Amino acid sequence: MNLKRYQTNAIETLDKFLELSKKMKPRHAFNEITEQVYNHEWFNDVPFVCIRIPTGGGKTLVGCKSVERIMSTTLQNKMDTGIVMWFVPSDSIKKQTLEKFRDPKDWHYQMLHESFGAKIQILSNEEALTISLENVRDNLCIIVASLDAFRKDASIQKKYKVYKENGSLMGHFENLKNDTNLEKDSDNTVINSLANVIRKNNPLIVIDEGHHTQTDLSVRFLSDLKPAFIIEFTATPRDGSNVLVKTSASELKVEEMVKIPIVLESRSQWEQVVLDGITKRNELEKNAKKLKGEYVRPIALLQAQPVSKTRLTVTVEALKEMLLKHKIPEEQIKIKISGLDELEGIDLFDKKCEVRYILTVNALAEGWDCSFAYVLISVANLGAKIAVEQIIGRVIRMPHARRKSDESLNRSYVFASAAKFDEAASKVIKGLEDNGYSRSDFVQASGEKDYNDPLEAKKAVKKDLKVPIMAIGKDKLAFEDLLSENFELAKEDPDFDFKIHYDLDGQATIDITEDDEWLQGKQLSLSFQYLEGEHTVEELASWLDKKLRFPMVNPADKLSFIEKAIQIQIKKHKRSLPELSVNRYLLADRLGTVITDRLESHARKNFDKLISSKKISTSVFDAYPDTIALKSPLAKVFNKNLYERIDAVNGEERGFVERMDLGTLDNIEFWVRNREKVDPFYIQGWRRGKFYPDFVAVTKKGNIVALEWKGEDRISNEDTAYKVEIAKEWEKLGKGKLHFFLVHNGNAEEVLNAIKNL
Repeated sequence: MNLKRYQTNAIETLDKFLELSKKMKPRHAFNEITEQVYNHEWFNDVPFVCIRIPTGGGKTLVGCKSVERIMSTTLQNKMDTGIVMWFVPSDSIKKQTLEKFRDPKDWHYQMLHESFGAKIQILSNEEALTISLENVRDNLCIIVASLDAFRKDASIQKKYKVYKENGSLMGHFENLKNDTNLEKDSDNTVINSLANVIRKNNPLIVIDEGHHTQTDLSVRFLSDLKPAFIIEFTATPRDGSNVLVKTSASELKVEEMVKIPIVLESRSQWEQVVLDGITKRNELEKNAKKLKGEYVRPIALLQAQPVSKTRLTVTVEALKEMLLKHKIPEEQIKIKISGLDELEGIDLFDKKCEVRYILTVNALAEGWDCSFAYVLISVANLGAKIAVEQIIGRVIRMPHARRKSDESLNRSYVFASAAKFDEAASKVIKGLEDNGYSRSDFVQASGEKDYNDPLEAKKAVKKDLKVPIMAIGKDKLAFEDLLSENFELAKEDPDFDFKIHYDLDGQATIDITEDDEWLQGKQLSLSFQYLEGEHTVEELASWLDKKLRFPMVNPADKLSFIEKAIQIQIKKHKRSLPELSVNRYLLADRLGTVITDRLESHARKNFDKLISSKKISTSVFDAYPDTIALKSPLAKVFNKNLYERIDAVNGEERGFVERMDLGTLDNIEFWVRNREKVDPFYIQGWRRGKFYPDFVAVTKKGNIVALEWKGEDRISNEDTAYKVEIAKEWEKLGKGKLHFFLVHNGNAEEVLNAIKNL
């Protein structure tokens, strides 16, 4: 399955953090990436990071992929076994999560099984009360639990089942060598509890909707479980969260994940609010029937007030009575409130489903997800005020994550009962904030024709910008083009050095050296299955083949190379098969580097041949779009930028482009920030990745200047040297019209003077 671009970016940033954490403490790795201060007070040196993705962005899917990445790197000593604690804020979300993880048709199930195969077990915290030692030893057990199942309050004399003595778990505590971190009873005897099983296995902890764990009590119980790594996913990070990734609302909109803007209409009379909502829903259904090749049945959510003994309220029953009075068929109306769930067992996406109206109070506040929901009708401002924000996130998901041809179906609609429009607007804005959107995002008054999206920027210069990129014939140059059709990985040299980190008693035995930074000075125990099990070349090769993803290589060719590499290690380097199997993650890392080196070495030779034979040229392809989506707009307006606004840049970059933007460089017609993996200009060399220079400037003489800004600490590293080398090849192909500069604080003045003459 293909993740969305912002989801991939989140995983890549996490990968960078994991890689840096091999060489330094988590706090330093975090600071290196984010330039923010890391909070280590809660969990000390246990890695603890947060991924921020607004509601509707697929946080759980990113969470599944993150588990695979963390288990493959920081926790690779666990060999894909042990315990993952997946905490959710409520029982309704727990039920929903378990369904996703267990349904073979669901993407979450598919991602987990693609990563871990048959060795994965999905359990609720109730089911985990009978988990066996063998199950934990041989599988990766993901235990999905609500926070309340573990969050015990010392002031309440209530003993939760997860902390109770449990005879079913005795097998986990036989022949204990270390009980330091385990809870004991008054006789100083280890309690045979699920909590102690979890502590004993130093779990990976995943927190879904991490802002629900902001109390000291939550922090204490999470720390008390002795985690090896903690990662949280939320739309609204709490104070103290180490936010590694911040996904913007505009990124979700670009990927067609959400229906925005939200169109708001308010009325003082609740009956009129309901009638307006019915009218809008009917209008949307008429439009939806005109869609080609896609079924959408717009649904209206009606938020009633709770029953009150002291005042007259607009209840679920009152709303249903009004719908029936206006000739809405009863089969189209369902109620979902505490104690009554008429949606149970209904597939709302089924074309035969009749449901068009769902009545609730706050049962949809979380754990409910149907992208057919388009209209929110709230009468919650009368009497006891039930805020709109509780269910605002339920109407913003885009059906099938695909923009519609009819613009009315790309928006969400809120009809609120309020004395003043501002009162309703403030509720919607609060709802947006509670779902990870900013205060100014996406609120449009009903009837407002000109909507200015605060996270979009239109062109300020009415010219097309098409920067020439490297090409072979009429096609863009791709890494695959440099491998040639007759390339066979299996014919490449499969020999390489490989350091063994473990002996067969399952302990790390060598000293920590500069080359072994990943161990972080810890003595790590392995699961006994890798020490006692039957090891085969076929099983190990199959595992490595699955972990090493090189889509440009023929699968059979890749597997053949892997098998040859294993045999070389056994026969030439005298490694035993159990040793290689025990060290499989280290072997995978080393083998991945070897395969990349072989591919790029071959690609380099072909690149040089194609350059010398003039088969690589430059050609014009895609233009910069008329409108771009911004993540975090810079308040400053520039004079010569291609767009009205740009995304925030760091201080050094900003200082440079401000000087470039000044009138002293009269020859510059306009410039643009070139965003990695988003904008159309890149330079392809003999490595797999594309190089996106930071800025592009166009002079009045028609010269195109690519600029790459580097901090002082990165001017002379190997990656920078590669980028300069391929950029100079691109420059040569431009016949005097293309220019490239590596810019840093030490040469900024020199570069600006050079640009003046172009």
